[in-house]
Amino acid sequence: MQQRVYSIDYMRLLLASFVVIGHSGMGRETFGAFGLIAISPVLRAAVPLFAITAGFFLFRTRLRGKYWIWVKRIATLYVLWYAIYFVFMGLWNQSFGQNCRELILGFRHLWFLEGLVVAAIMMHFAIIRGPRFMMQSAILVAAAAIVVEYASVTHLLSMPLEFYRNGVFFLYPFMVMGYLFALERWSPEALPWPMPRRKFWIWVAIGGFILAVAENAVFLTVINQWALLEYQIGMFFMAPAIFAIVGTIDAPETDLPLGTMASAIYVMHYLFLHFANMVNPGHPLPGALVAFIVPALLVMAMIRLGRGQRWMAQLF
Repeated sequence: MQQRVYSIDYMRLLLASFVVIGHSGMGRETFGAFGLIAISPVLRAAVPLFAITAGFFLFRTRLRGKYWIWVKRIATLYVLWYAIYFVFMGLWNQSFGQNCRELILGFRHLWFLEGLVVAAIMMHFAIIRGPRFMMQSAILVAAAAIVVEYASVTHLLSMPLEFYRNGVFFLYPFMVMGYLFALERWSPEALPWPMPRRKFWIWVAIGGFILAVAENAVFLTVINQWALLEYQIGMFFMAPAIFAIVGTIDAPETDLPLGTMASAIYVMHYLFLHFANMVNPGHPLPGALVAFIVPALLVMAMIRLGRGQRWMAQLF
């Protein structure tokens, strides 16, 4: 069994840059509110693709009998990094209730770590029912997620973002997709249907992107200029298609810890952006560059010193 798919590592580092761009405000600063109609699906594809990647590698983790070790580790990392942000962002100034709410529902970008834990627990019980059940459950959950999000954004339901951007509604369908991609790669006989070819996925990616752009255009023009969707129907087509295409790319091998760098950037970038906002550089670019480059350099430094890198390895 091949242990490393280098194209996925390159993709993860690129996705980390998308997350930094999105959270730094560079997207809106560069493209404007309505320019985000097209660029938003590209930037927001990062989290679904990270989730697909997590499900993809969980297949191998499960084969090694370390599934629950992985779950416990991600949960531990979530609590650890929440504590770090609590200290450096001075969250004690918030009310106790607010802090409890953020810890339980997911703190800022760290909601993704908590969501991975929840989705992985759900997926464990789906896996034992087989690939067909996994796919059916993922479709059902994705449909429910879209309905809830649409109802919330159109003000038909009064619902906080955290109630549909979470491990249950958002990450579970994508993690299932990743697991099924891994099943097709390493145990294709266990998959009850043939996997489409690359050309098919290219058309699905294009179609999903067009659909996602159309959804954004409708919401930004009909609702208001801030009504960007967290995820669109088109994303459920675009993200798996991109992952399938990337998985077929024969990328050059590298000794650079690209996956660990991407993990470090994702976890740490928000802290650097927070400090940049305190300095107020006048433009989001300097803060974004620091938030991307410094975590990557820290990983390289820790590896060079031979210590510490395990804390940021295998986050996704």
